[in-house]
Amino acid sequence: MHSALPLLLCLVLVTQLPACGSDSRAPTTTGGGNPTVPPVTPPVTPKRFELVEATVADIHAGFKGEQTLADGSPLTCVALYQMYVDRIAAINDFPQAGGLPVRGVSAINPKAVEEAAALDALYAQAGLGKRPLHCVPMLLKDNYDTFDHPSTSGSYSMLGHQAGIDAHSVAGLRRAGALILGKAHQDEFAFTVMGTSGRGIRTSNPYDTTQDPGGSSSGTGASIASNFAAIGTGTDTCMSIRYPSSVNGLVGIRPSVGLVSQHGVFPLTHARDAPGPMGRTVHDVVLALSAMASADARDPKTLDYSNASYPQRPTDYTVFLDRTRFGLKGKKLGFVTQFGSVDSAGDGEHLALLRTAMDDMRALGAEVYDVQLPDFVSASASAMHHEWNDYFRDFEAENGRPAPRRCLSSLNPGSNTCVGTDGIVETLLVAPPAALTVAAAIASDPEVGPSEAALQQHIDTRDYVQAFMDTYPVAEGKTVRLDALLIRPGSSPRTCDFGSTTQIPSVVVPAGFTADGVPKGIEILTRKWDEPTAIGIAYDYEQATHHRKPPVLAANPLADTLVVAEFNRLQTEVIAAALNQNPQSIPLEAYAAIIREYVTGFIGDAPAP
Repeated sequence: MHSALPLLLCLVLVTQLPACGSDSRAPTTTGGGNPTVPPVTPPVTPKRFELVEATVADIHAGFKGEQTLADGSPLTCVALYQMYVDRIAAINDFPQAGGLPVRGVSAINPKAVEEAAALDALYAQAGLGKRPLHCVPMLLKDNYDTFDHPSTSGSYSMLGHQAGIDAHSVAGLRRAGALILGKAHQDEFAFTVMGTSGRGIRTSNPYDTTQDPGGSSSGTGASIASNFAAIGTGTDTCMSIRYPSSVNGLVGIRPSVGLVSQHGVFPLTHARDAPGPMGRTVHDVVLALSAMASADARDPKTLDYSNASYPQRPTDYTVFLDRTRFGLKGKKLGFVTQFGSVDSAGDGEHLALLRTAMDDMRALGAEVYDVQLPDFVSASASAMHHEWNDYFRDFEAENGRPAPRRCLSSLNPGSNTCVGTDGIVETLLVAPPAALTVAAAIASDPEVGPSEAALQQHIDTRDYVQAFMDTYPVAEGKTVRLDALLIRPGSSPRTCDFGSTTQIPSVVVPAGFTADGVPKGIEILTRKWDEPTAIGIAYDYEQATHHRKPPVLAANPLADTLVVAEFNRLQTEVIAAALNQNPQSIPLEAYAAIIREYVTGFIGDAPAP
């Protein structure tokens, strides 16, 4: 009896409701009587997470399960750490076509795996939270202090230099959730731009290992291009972020001097030094810049922020990644073909790429002019002896114990308590490319800082450049305000003085490849503190062109058993045979022989050049 009730109810309501007991997605009929079936949304198959060229967005999508590992599981920070370590172990020291290894990484932080586990626990509890760089693996140039890992500025003379606190910028990266994976090679004490040092012998360009990777942030440039980490840091005194970014197909930001604190970063010239990020996309590099940049009483230059357009120091530079509001449309740009006596345009394939880039910018709505600044005067308020000794005094005061090195030279220590091999020079462990420069500084007074005249020249030259930008003459009686300047980054011609003297910010972004397969970039410079304009222009150009492509690299098939401790040990042993030689003078064949002698146990035979 009761079993008939549903059927009776169905007959009564048949004109108002779908068939009783039927699937609500059952066919209905149109006026012509043809059945229609509402579409069924198929289940979404998550994208496979790929380590090569992974962005911050990809990494975070992996944690959320929007991208998955090969077995379908979500990404974890520990798994990501291991993926990068495995890639470094398989490629960093494995000879590539051309006969040389990349050798971008100097050491992996053995404590990073513990930090990765802690970040996994934090994610399980609170998700990404307010950590825009949550578990983003980063490699730091070897002159950044970290509390959990030594920094040696690329020199054997600095072995054992272990800070008790992070550099100010590194602390900012950790607060944003970054995973400090380890340290990258650098040119020793940041003196050259060829990828040479006592610790690394020679870092190679991963696109062509017979060519230089640019420097002095050579290891960062080569490592991030090789996908040994997601983002890296460099320091730029004269081209040291901009040049390696250009020839490794990277985005690099040299901030205004004072935007990122110099605290905890081994100095070269404080008036020029600019710590900054390097990465594979504008977005990722800007995330890192936002984390690194903040006021710091230990570096008074960071307290001088002054920008009429942005009166408050931005805390999140990603807001300027808006092509409509901050892109190239309506921008007026000047391509610097000469400043002072420097023919900054150069010639050849790189110039041709820059001309094409400028055509692309015009197509995106910009006006571009060739400009010359004949009255440009370079400046370098250098006082290396004073600034190095000052760094060691601050280092000991903050860390509460003596450093293995305590001054530039115990022959002339000034007020530093420094005897014997407390001095860098007295260790006799500085490699030839840097040794002469370091030794020459002994004669300078360690108690005397940079001259007021040299410091003023930086200001005067910047005022000249910015006034030129404010009223650039385009016709009789007509001027325009240039939003930014464009310049060719690199060592030939040597254009780094332009940004370094003026202390203004710039962004290098890939502009294409030359016939040898090596990338080249274009540098976008703006007024001091006007990072937002440079970022907006760079992002618009990058998104319209997408010139970035990774190098093709061979992996060592025998590297599976290489553990972190063994990798770090080999970094030390592999250069011992060449410690007292000029790395740049070592024939490629001899260098390859050194690599084979010390590393053949896990790399096998090198490919033929």
